Amino acid sequence: MTFDQASKAIRRGDLSLLRNELENGLSPDLSNKFSWTILMIAAMTGNTRIGLQIIEKGADVDKENKFGETALELAITKGHPSFVRILARAGANLDLNGRPVEIHLNWAEKYCGVSKEQAENIRNVLKAERKLRESTLC
Repeated sequence: MTFDQASKAIRRGDLSLLRNELENGLSPDLSNKFSWTILMIAAMTGNTRIGLQIIEKGADVDKENKFGETALELAITKGHPSFVRILARAGANLDLNGRPVEIHLNWAEKYCGVSKEQAENIRNVLKAERKLRESTLC
């Protein structure tokens, strides 16, 4: 399966096809010429079932595309708090490699159609996940 075929399956929400392909050797880090991964496509669509499947097969949750974006940044920009949560639970870097989360949220609200409610939900998810990580460090 090519990246384009996998991307189309993700956008259609075809979990069974993607699961089958992953079980038959499709790389969970499959990417295109711009280093976009299939996890990034899932993050943009917000499909958590597909995202979980890709993560369970070993996807690098902090992989960056050629523009320096991660799946977490894309999920934030598209306003998908549930996808942000699964990436956080999978160990994604919550500090976005030094790039402030608020900048992404403000951008998403102003230019990407993310509602104030979605942005606030994302803030709450990130806050809770940071707190959880801090409490498990002891």
